[in-house]
Amino acid sequence: MTDNAQDPTIGSLLQQIGDIFESNQNRFNRAIFEAQPPTQQAQSLQNMYNNNMKVEQISKMTGVPKSTVYTKIKTK
Repeated sequence: MTDNAQDPTIGSLLQQIGDIFESNQNRFNRAIFEAQPPTQQAQSLQNMYNNNMKVEQISKMTGVPKSTVYTKIKTK
């Protein structure tokens, strides 16, 4: 007989799969972002912010620290 207390639930497995896909997408996004010249990076950050993306989301997507995002964008 097996101990089911240690078996992962379907929900936890789906969460892990989702985290892996998100992590891979974020790495791809960061690589694209970092390949841009600095002026284009700043413009991209501003465009994301202007299109209602939260600073936390921008930071996670681009790999840029939140404090840097705040210094690079103009808030309304």
